[in-house]
Amino acid sequence: MTDTAHILEPVRRAAAERPIWIWGAGNQGRGIGSVLREQGVELSGFVDQAAERLASQVMGLPVRLPTAVLDAAPPQPRPFVIIASWFFEAEIADQLQAAGFVESEDFIGYARLKPVDYSVDIVGVCNLKCLACPRASRAPGPGKQGLMPLATFRAVLDKILTESPFVGNLQLYQWGEPVLHPQLPEIIEYARERGVLCAISSNLNADADYARIVAARPEWLRISASGWGDDYEIAHTRGHWPRFLAHLREVARLRRVLYPSMKIELYYHLYRHSLGEGLERFRELCEELELELRPIPAYLISLDDVLGYCEGRSLPEPARQAAERLVVSLDDGLAAAYRQRHLACDVLRCVNINWDASVSQCMLYYDTADNSVAPNYLDVSLEQIQVRRHRAELCRRCSRFGLHRYCASYAQMAPNSGVSAP
Repeated sequence: MTDTAHILEPVRRAAAERPIWIWGAGNQGRGIGSVLREQGVELSGFVDQAAERLASQVMGLPVRLPTAVLDAAPPQPRPFVIIASWFFEAEIADQLQAAGFVESEDFIGYARLKPVDYSVDIVGVCNLKCLACPRASRAPGPGKQGLMPLATFRAVLDKILTESPFVGNLQLYQWGEPVLHPQLPEIIEYARERGVLCAISSNLNADADYARIVAARPEWLRISASGWGDDYEIAHTRGHWPRFLAHLREVARLRRVLYPSMKIELYYHLYRHSLGEGLERFRELCEELELELRPIPAYLISLDDVLGYCEGRSLPEPARQAAERLVVSLDDGLAAAYRQRHLACDVLRCVNINWDASVSQCMLYYDTADNSVAPNYLDVSLEQIQVRRHRAELCRRCSRFGLHRYCASYAQMAPNSGVSAP
């Protein structure tokens, strides 16, 4: 169990006489902000490298560029910074130390505050078969189809908060499409009751009750896209452009009416066919609808196929087709990851709980073979889960090729990525 009181000691000490800023205004930053508020810690605001394209306020607090803390000078007291980023924690710490900030005295890292993050994949099905996704080449296998019952979710969240009381945000997706769950609003509402903010993702191709979903107040919605018009349907296989566009406009309207502070991120996959005019059209649309556009080089996911490729096996046909369209080739992405193989695996910090309450060894691998550490999260302690994960053979095979840095490497190649919360 996380010792919240001990961890918060330097934060409380600093808060008595210094402004407290959270570096990272994304899902992690909002979650940490929520917990700190519950603990009575007064916050000054958020800083983020991407502040100029983000909302001017998050949780009622200002969002500024990092210079707001890095350039603070006497007679103003030096700000105390809380790092709230998965992929970029080390880079942010380097920037702070270069500016004279001292760890523990002037800032605290994300991993220290939250040694463990959680993903609860409440839906085991998806309505699309995107080229780069493992669902495109696999028939649904055991444990890959179903919905987590509301009662199970409540029990899962209660156990999470017992073992990790500093959790203030929860990702409700990994391989499934959350809006297909008829009780998604109730799931979000229960999490809110427990002081936890929810992040959801959607391809917006399902005819779901988006009004009920937005009214439940998910804190963060990631919408995926990869091309304008007919080009959208190339990589988002089985997607329907007119339906997607209509739902995108509907969700933007509902956000304005029902929950204006909800973060909506358009996660735009950069393929060769989705550059140029398609990207610019989306940029204009996001400005019109007040959405946050986040272009990122597309890459093959899950790591099952990528590890197989590294070990000498052929890519499945859909993955091969996707690889031909990548802006950053698979080989270049693997080379970038390999150069970072000496770094720690961020994903070991995240416990992925599937719709049937089983626990994956790694959230980036889709297949269940060699990728399960517990049949039921409710029956196994967090300590036991993490011990099993750190001893897994899959980790040895993966890290040999630097694949534990694969996703981070692509994220760092995003246009204007800078140092920002994921």
